[in-house]
Parts: sequence; structure tokens; C-alpha cells
Amino acid sequence: MRQPNMMDHVTEDAQALLQAAQEIHCERHRAQTFTPGTHLPLQEAGQRTRIRSNSIHYHDVIEELEYEGTIEWDTSARYARGDKHYVITQCGLDGLGSPGGAIQEGQEKLFKD
Repeated sequence: MRQPNMMDHVTEDAQALLQAAQEIHCERHRAQTFTPGTHLPLQEAGQRTRIRSNSIHYHDVIEELEYEGTIEWDTSARYARGDKHYVITQCGLDGLGSPGGAIQEGQEKLFKD
């Protein structure tokens, strides 16, 4: 049996963070509004998943999501104060399932190794 490594853990947390951001958005709005370019409430998702937004691990997870092309910095928010603002990409939606849909049952990983 293969032992999990740090990247496996980051990927699981990245998936959990993205799912939580989708859930928060859908609770506030409707699932149909979760489309490419939708702002992601990542700090709140971090609270929900117990990944502290002031931790190095949180920033590693965000970096992983950016690297995979799942999220991108919202350039229209470049003058906003505080943390960067991120939006979901089409790649991110594809990883979550259909737009507005949940993670497909049995899907083990959001990202491929």
C-alpha cells in the first residue's frame, strides 16, 4: 500500500476547500450561478474546512489550485484591500462536475498526478 505524501494531502485539502467555496456560494445564491468567473469565498471555505487562512498550508493549497488552473486571480479586484480575490475557472468547474453540480460520487481526486 502506497504511503500518502505531502502533495496528496494538499490535493485533498485543495478539493475540500474548493467544494466548501462552492457550497457557500450555492447557499447564498443558487447553484446555477456557479459559473466560470464566479468569485470564490476562499477564506470562509477555509474556516469551514478548518484550514486557517493565515497558515502556510492554506497558501500552499491556494498555490496548488492556481497551479492546476482551477482558480485564478480576479484581475478586476486588483485594487481591493486584503487577500487576493479568486474566481473559479472552467477547469475548476470541470473538476467539480457540471456547472452548479456537486462532486461526482466515487471521484477520488480533483487533480491528476
